[in-house]
Amino acid sequence: MGCKFILSDKNQINKIKSLWNKLNELHLKDSHYFKDHYKEFTFEERCKKFNEIDDNNIRIELITDNEIIVGYCISTIDKSTGEIDSLFIEENYRKYGYGGQLVENSISWLKSKNCNKIMVAVAEGHESVFGFYQKYSFYPRMTYLQMRNCELTSQKELK
Repeated sequence: MGCKFILSDKNQINKIKSLWNKLNELHLKDSHYFKDHYKEFTFEERCKKFNEIDDNNIRIELITDNEIIVGYCISTIDKSTGEIDSLFIEENYRKYGYGGQLVENSISWLKSKNCNKIMVAVAEGHESVFGFYQKYSFYPRMTYLQMRNCELTSQKELK
């Protein structure tokens, strides 16, 4: 495969929308407890975080095969904490090490920006990727539990 790795800027983030939607569908399928979140979650909502980040603190790397985007990785920096925010590779391209290369490139960039902590969040139900991330020294440090459907239904509950 003659794939190329290219950097993009956040003004062109819509180029990954179809791939992000596939990732969201994967999370929907894998989730045991938060399917409603993924059913309602939109690309535009996800991008709100990225739009608020200074251009120097976001890195978007794409993998292309004959001009077609087949993978991406978005990494961000908040103060001195780096995060691999979103990573997706088309299924037919997963066995070639492209995901690992994207992770390595992100880690290098985050370290070059003096991040003293680098994290990746893994969606509930998608724990099968732990082994992949452990190859790059990411390990579970803490597990946060979140209530489902924790919306107040009336002002009475506030009293």
